[in-house]
Amino acid sequence: MKRSVGVRGLIAALLGVVHAFSFSGEWMGWLQALAMAAWCGLLFDAIDGDAGLGSRRTQSRHAALLGLSFGLGWFIAGVAWLFISMHRYGGMPAPLAALALALFGAYLSIFPAAASALTGALRARPSRPAGCADALTLAASWGAFELLRGHLLTGFPWLSPGYAHVDGPLAGLAPLLGAYGVGCVAVLCSAGLALFVRSAWRTHSVNGPALALLLLPLALGLLSGLLRWGEPSPESLRVHLLQGNVEQELKFDSARSLSAMRAYIETIEPASATLTVMPETAWTVSWDQTPESLVRALSSKLAPGGRVAIGMPLIEAAPGRRYTNSIAVIDSTGRITSRYDKRHLVPFGEFIPAGFQWFVALMQIPLGEFGRGRDDQPLLQIGAHRIAFNICYEDLFGEELAAQVRAGAGVLINASNIGWFGESHALGQHLQIARMRSIELARPMLRATNTGVTAAIDHRGRVLGRLPPHQAGGLLTEVRPTKELTPFARWGNLPAVLLCLVLLAGARGIVRMGSLPASSRPR
Repeated sequence: MKRSVGVRGLIAALLGVVHAFSFSGEWMGWLQALAMAAWCGLLFDAIDGDAGLGSRRTQSRHAALLGLSFGLGWFIAGVAWLFISMHRYGGMPAPLAALALALFGAYLSIFPAAASALTGALRARPSRPAGCADALTLAASWGAFELLRGHLLTGFPWLSPGYAHVDGPLAGLAPLLGAYGVGCVAVLCSAGLALFVRSAWRTHSVNGPALALLLLPLALGLLSGLLRWGEPSPESLRVHLLQGNVEQELKFDSARSLSAMRAYIETIEPASATLTVMPETAWTVSWDQTPESLVRALSSKLAPGGRVAIGMPLIEAAPGRRYTNSIAVIDSTGRITSRYDKRHLVPFGEFIPAGFQWFVALMQIPLGEFGRGRDDQPLLQIGAHRIAFNICYEDLFGEELAAQVRAGAGVLINASNIGWFGESHALGQHLQIARMRSIELARPMLRATNTGVTAAIDHRGRVLGRLPPHQAGGLLTEVRPTKELTPFARWGNLPAVLLCLVLLAGARGIVRMGSLPASSRPR
């Protein structure tokens, strides 16, 4: 048994690595579904093999080990770009950076391990082969623990399964259920596929209920995709998105920083766009510390009514007088007319969790304790259009962007600098996340990044234009804001929570029905 558990764990880890590759490109949902289905088959085989022992505790323990192994492969491969930031740019010794990555992957793996353990523990009939009740329990448990992963300790929902499906039929469910709900349904489909294949392989028969678990969600997704959320405004907004491609090693060198500011100013095209957007920390100094010659040069570039949004540190308005990671909107007079301060700060990057000062001291990165922006910051008004900003990985938290949409935002703009992660798969992963936000909220999303992927995304998640990564340039785009609220925009993650409860109730109902005498079952 020990050898069998070890082999299964190794296979599960390899499937997790395959699973991680499904988040970096377009039309990769099939890979996520197949990797998850293969792992579900492994899980069901394991708990069926333990059934002869008659121990629910044994089933739960082995299920947890498979979930942990799958999670280790999934997360360590999926966020391996953290090693680049810690070692190449942070100066942390390679062994320590690798250890930190492994420990973080182990932490994230706790969530799929817990979902798997719960699936094994809730088997009311541990001596029976895995069936639809187990598939429903797994999907509900997985969805619940993904929701927990997205909120616990400020949350880290990167690589949540729903993000792999922005191009597939399940994307039609995103305006209704959000990314967590799509991920929950994706796990259900994979579990149904695993049960169907196992039945066909072992008994040469068609497992109708398992086939329904696979096909019914896909059909609902396709039908939901026919709904048209968010009617675009007849009045468009012309926006110029800049990508500086400033080398991360030189970003905080004073001479290189001044050179980058001049290059950004020279790229502004005042006659082409009403709003120009620069990436996160395009300015490494605050506006009041910007040389007067650069202020005059930028002001002269802007036509009356034109504005430029620049990522820069600003002094917070609160008494603490700390810097905030902000976007300053500047008009043709050189004044800041609007600002957005980042609300959802990155642990270790923008604030140091208690007790971890020693860890940050191992890296040579200019970090500090940033101030946190208010939740109720005003939107940017340009003509009839209202615009909401988010910075870097804030776009992972759809429920927070939903609040901006409820406040009236018709366009979302993300300013990012993930140059910390080099030429890695982080860029493609982040683009998929932004596309999911557009689908969930039926809002166009514009992205201005330092190294990529700078892109314009419409309200249905389609990429209208993008710049090649790791090249300096500008993307001129025309966007049409939307107003209608999707169910996700209205209620956030509540539909996903209800879906998990419904699936779990369905699983228990199947179990209770199966325990009734044959003469008592409904016909």
